[in-house]
Amino acid sequence: MGLAYIFLLNHSCAQKLNATSLLEKSLVAHGGKKAWNMVSEISYLKNIKLYDSIGKLEKEINQKIKHTWNPSSTKMEWVNIDDHYVALLQEEKIELFKNNQIVLDSHELAQAYDYTKGALYVFWQPYKLIDSNARLDYIGLVTLLDSVSVHNLKISYPLDPTADVWHYYFNEENFMLEATKVNHDGRISLIINESVENKTGLLLNKTRKSYFVDSLGKIKYLRATYKYIITSFN
Repeated sequence: MGLAYIFLLNHSCAQKLNATSLLEKSLVAHGGKKAWNMVSEISYLKNIKLYDSIGKLEKEINQKIKHTWNPSSTKMEWVNIDDHYVALLQEEKIELFKNNQIVLDSHELAQAYDYTKGALYVFWQPYKLIDSNARLDYIGLVTLLDSVSVHNLKISYPLDPTADVWHYYFNEENFMLEATKVNHDGRISLIINESVENKTGLLLNKTRKSYFVDSLGKIKYLRATYKYIITSFN
C-alpha cells in the first residue's frame, strides 16, 4: 500500500468528520455519555507548579477540590502563606472564606469565581464541551509540535465577549483528548495531557504540562505542571 494511498485514506476519514461527530467519538473513547451522566460527585487533590522563563520554580499551589451534581457545586480549599481559603460555588453564586471569615471584597470574589469555575472546565473534559453556548468548529487534521497528527476542534463562546477561544486536539486514531491550546490575555498556552487516571472509567487527566508557545506553535518555555489525585468518586 503506497504512502499516497494512506494519505488519501486518512484525509478522506478526516473529511467525513464534523465537530459533533468528533466530540461524540471522543466521549465514547472517554467512557461514554452514560458513564459521565452517572457521576454524582468527585473529589481530588490538584498540585500546580509554576515556572519562570529560565525554568526556576516560581510557585507551588496545592488545592483540594470537590465537584457535585444535582445540585451543581464546586468546593475548593487551598493555603496561601499562612491563610486558609475555602471557595464555594453553588448555582453560579460564589462564597469565599479566609480563615473561617467570610470575604466580601469584590475582586477576591471574582477571582475565586474564576478559580472554581475554571477548575471544573479544565478537569471535566471532553464532557464539558457539550454546551449549548459553545460553538464547535472542526478545523481538520493538524500536526502538533511538528510530530503528532491530531484532530483540531475549535471552541468559542459567541455570547460571552470575554470568553477565551480554545483548540482541543484529539488523537487521530482513538480520539482521546491529547492537548488543548488557549490564547489568554495575549499569551498562548499549549497544555499537553501526559497521562490519565484509571479509577473512574472516564480517563480523566492525571498529569499535564503547560507551555507558553509563539504564534507558530513553537514552545517558548514550560510554564506549569499539573498533577491530579482522585480521593473519592461516586
